[in-house]
Amino acid sequence: MPTSVIALQILLILLPGFAAAYIVQLLALRGPQTDFDKVIESCLYSVLIYACFVFFTHGFLPFDILAAQPPATEATILWHRKALLGLGAITLVIALLAAVYVNYDGNRIFRRLKITERTARRSIWNDIFQGEASNNQLVQIELEGNRSLMGVLTYYSDAAEDCSLFVEQARWIAADGTIEIVPGLGVLLTKSSNIKSISFLDEPREDPPEDFEVAHGAADPIASEAPASPIVGQ
Repeated sequence: MPTSVIALQILLILLPGFAAAYIVQLLALRGPQTDFDKVIESCLYSVLIYACFVFFTHGFLPFDILAAQPPATEATILWHRKALLGLGAITLVIALLAAVYVNYDGNRIFRRLKITERTARRSIWNDIFQGEASNNQLVQIELEGNRSLMGVLTYYSDAAEDCSLFVEQARWIAADGTIEIVPGLGVLLTKSSNIKSISFLDEPREDPPEDFEVAHGAADPIASEAPASPIVGQ
């Protein structure tokens, strides 16, 4: 059998691992990887996928290795079509679980066990924006020139190196405290904006309605006169 055909069959065997690694890369924020790191990760996924497949099929593989028949001199691989569906399902499930592990910081389990102090995410940038910031998070972004921007955080860049944010309901705050409401959809801050710091603010508390305050204030004199009521005297 030609060497290129053998290499193609080996690639088909490793394909589930490469597919899983690609799905994880799409769904999870990962750190930079070299080509060698990606190949090793894909091979590890392949081992895990085939191990799960063998476990669920009680020792069967999705392919058979057929001995060489004359005049051929190399063995060949025969795939089972029905088994490929199960292999694809296992690949998808493992990839989704790996993405969940990264996005929701599965390393917290090992931190509690004192095995590591690292998080599963890319950097502290991702730890804060993914783990600590809430939906519709109110932020105040300090820029150079004693100027800041306040608004609702909507989007942020994957990597801290890009340092880009999109803020809706934006308001510019000058050095003297003057507030300028930004009309339109919002403000996009890019790396060239020179962000100095980002404050994650609590939602402002709503003041109680005025009619409630009046009613509450009027309740005190009414309560003080209650003992003189004929009903109380009975």
